[in-house]
Amino acid sequence: MKKHPEYSTAYLVENKINNYYIYLIIFILSFILYGNSLKNDYALDDYVVLTQNAFTQKGFSGIVDIFKYDTFLGCEWAKKPDKTLEAVKEESQFVAGGRYRPLSVATFAAEVSMFGKVTHNKEFGITFLGNPFASHLINLILYIVTTCLLFKILSTIFPWKSDQKWFVSLPFVATLLFLAHPIHTEVVANVKGRDEIMALLGALGALWFSIVYCKNEKKYNLVLSGICLFLGLLSKENVITFVGIIPVSLYFFSNKNAKTIFATLLPLIAASVFFLLVRGSVLGFSQPQLSSQDIMNDPFIYASPFQKYATIFYTLWLYIKLLFFPHPLTHDYYPVQIEIINFANPKAFIPLVLYLILGVYAVYTLIKKDKSPIVSWSIWLYLMPLSVVSNLFFSIGTFMNERFIFMSSIGFCVLLAWGLTYLIPTFLKRSKISQSVLLISLIGILSLYSFKTISRNNAWKNDYVLFTTDVKVSSNSARCNRIAGEYMVQKAKFIKTNSAKSDKLYQEAIAYLEKSVKLYPGGNYFDALFLLGDSYYNYNYDIINSLKYFSKCLSYENNFYETAYHNTQIIANYTLTLLNENKTRSTPQEIVHACDEILQIIPDFGEVIYLKGMIYAKYLNDAPTGIKLLEEANSLVQFEKTNGFYRDMGIVYALVNNYEKALFFMLKSIELGNTNHRQYVNIAAVYQRLGDVKNANKYFALARTVEGEDFVTR
Repeated sequence: MKKHPEYSTAYLVENKINNYYIYLIIFILSFILYGNSLKNDYALDDYVVLTQNAFTQKGFSGIVDIFKYDTFLGCEWAKKPDKTLEAVKEESQFVAGGRYRPLSVATFAAEVSMFGKVTHNKEFGITFLGNPFASHLINLILYIVTTCLLFKILSTIFPWKSDQKWFVSLPFVATLLFLAHPIHTEVVANVKGRDEIMALLGALGALWFSIVYCKNEKKYNLVLSGICLFLGLLSKENVITFVGIIPVSLYFFSNKNAKTIFATLLPLIAASVFFLLVRGSVLGFSQPQLSSQDIMNDPFIYASPFQKYATIFYTLWLYIKLLFFPHPLTHDYYPVQIEIINFANPKAFIPLVLYLILGVYAVYTLIKKDKSPIVSWSIWLYLMPLSVVSNLFFSIGTFMNERFIFMSSIGFCVLLAWGLTYLIPTFLKRSKISQSVLLISLIGILSLYSFKTISRNNAWKNDYVLFTTDVKVSSNSARCNRIAGEYMVQKAKFIKTNSAKSDKLYQEAIAYLEKSVKLYPGGNYFDALFLLGDSYYNYNYDIINSLKYFSKCLSYENNFYETAYHNTQIIANYTLTLLNENKTRSTPQEIVHACDEILQIIPDFGEVIYLKGMIYAKYLNDAPTGIKLLEEANSLVQFEKTNGFYRDMGIVYALVNNYEKALFFMLKSIELGNTNHRQYVNIAAVYQRLGDVKNANKYFALARTVEGEDFVTR
């Protein structure tokens, strides 16, 4: 590596000894920062790659399938165990472009075989093999290894001055800033974030072996460089940006000619091409871009091109803001947490100018080959990985995510370390004062970073804690409000014996879910609408609101249509019991209105027509209208006629003194079985009205017999 103006290339023996101390510091500090994450459970997307992934749950035997198929296919197959894998593959529609990140998922399968324990999630009724402690520990170990490799690379590129203390050197300061930065919590504390760690580890490995090759020109280092890059690509595709970062790094910091630098590029290109061929053979080389009409999959669906790019530059500004001031943090930036803006808004215009300045400066200093290229290299290291997750060149399905800045944060940390270790001594000429200012600044930054990192880890305890914590930050995210409400509903159902606590959870859940619907453009957020229908019914048997939201789910074809239809049937069948027992606040008139809304959507909904007819006959004193509706329900072929339906028809006909019809339906009801003594009494009473004493006595006798049996049963 070539000599840098403000750093001596003399690599003293004591520096090497200090390196071991530094690795020990990294190890200890890592456990201080992330030790509390080891007690966390699985959360967020961990179900996709581990707890509910059919491939991963098979352990070692599932690894072949992990490398053969889309990363998401294992999760889809787990949802449909009654179907063949090929059938699920054919009918599944994955995210645009597909996902092929098998290496990190394969490590989860290995975990299941080696450390997996049978775990049952009682709230969701899910059983899986897993060991969250082992998963979090492996994440932490990989993060430590990655950080140590980063230090090794930085200390090779920027060897510290011979008269400089190691603890105020750029490599050490930059490494500590990277290690402690709170924005990395989503990667380390979230088990699924392992793909990001392994991707960066592979990328840095490729950079390291390229550096070593430039020092000794031994060709096996090129092979190792290509292997590292390939393994990184198998973890996450954005590693491909290091095909550009590595030659730029060598161009800036080595004195090798273009031929040598080009030689380091060949294995990187070969590894990338081979990966793309493998990926293409698995996912297909020409994948159709699915046209999504869901804002949750395409946040710019309602934005003009100018609004889209203005909003993108706003998110790029937020990344810079979070790197400098990582508070508050959240895992959710879904619509409409990020507002759609245009370039007239300073939030878009200023970042555009800033990024143009950064880009122009980086290109200019690359062409000029700046003699002090730390700033330029840091910018390249920041911009290149960010480019592929920025939405500038292709859609990534969301506005932004904190984990997307993981690789790019190295550039920020190096630049900040340079400011502390070079600019402070430059402006403060006296070495003792400058060193004190540097240490105070560094300790202050690291203390704030550490406090935030440790506290943020607690939010990743489990899904319930994560979503109910982050919804306070992502208060305008329709998705976060919906999922926070969903987990509260599940918790309320689980603790239903504690009515006070359960009621409070339902109230909070309903508030979040209703806000979610309001935030969603057009209000047709079927996930939230369905949960609202379910919540209102289970909370206090609020029939009208429950039917109101289920009717919205029935308005359009969607994933919840069949379940909403089934739930509406259940409510319709049970509403009369609730009215009889005075367990619902909904009035008969309100329920009729709710029935009308559903019948406008599905005119032949038999159970709803039946309910409406009985309310007219029994509660609104309008038996003729009730009979008309009941006959309409009776004429529907797809409507299942039960014992109770025929019994009620008989009772309503008896109310209008049509005893022949009443008797016909009452006898029909007992033919279906499951008869109680009250039905026999009703039949006997009708026979009395018709003057048939013999049959009246017969059914009174049957009633007494059945009543005795019912009593014994009770």
